Amino acid sequence: MALLSDRVREAFKTWDTEGDGTITKTGLIRLLRKIAPQVAESDLELLFEAAGATDAPPGSVKYLEFITYLWSDDEAARARGLWEEAIRKAREKSCRTWPPDKVACYWDEVEKRLKSEQYIDHVRTKMFVQVDQDQDGRVSFEEAKALICKSLSCAADLTKAPGPTRDEVRLAFDAHDTLVEGRGRMGVEEFVNLARYLQVIVAEAMQGFSKVLTA
Repeated sequence: MALLSDRVREAFKTWDTEGDGTITKTGLIRLLRKIAPQVAESDLELLFEAAGATDAPPGSVKYLEFITYLWSDDEAARARGLWEEAIRKAREKSCRTWPPDKVACYWDEVEKRLKSEQYIDHVRTKMFVQVDQDQDGRVSFEEAKALICKSLSCAADLTKAPGPTRDEVRLAFDAHDTLVEGRGRMGVEEFVNLARYLQVIVAEAMQGFSKVLTA
């Protein structure tokens, strides 16, 4: 699957009529404000300057510099999601309590299931559709927060820990909120990684009930 930055770069190239690596600033501002209407034009001007994209002919923006600036390490981390790192940390922590071979068996099975086409298809065709209440093909924080809160609360109950705070619920969403659909809106692929992360949190909380680990 092509990276979002690559897809955006190819789209920008189609607007680069002169083939000089620039596009019109007014056109880009119009596009960005359609995606995020709450962002002021003055803020976008500052963003172009911060990205070093304004060193171009008057009225133009260097789109390669702009894309590189937007798709920083933070954006790449959001695209990956938290689930794989959460599994790695859970494996390390679990080895302090249970035999490493049993821990490996438990988490290998969890990871295998979360990577399976069956699970991914279930999230895409069932979970996403249910959470996307307005059926616009995107999931907002308000739509996703009930699922996130339910999953984190379940994990907390299993481990007799305090329930999740609103900040923790928000953080789980924001950590998977990429620029694909614009900030505050999550597409299907981002939602799959969010669902995977929540499953890892619950799977970690359920370890004490697993015969794989406790038998």
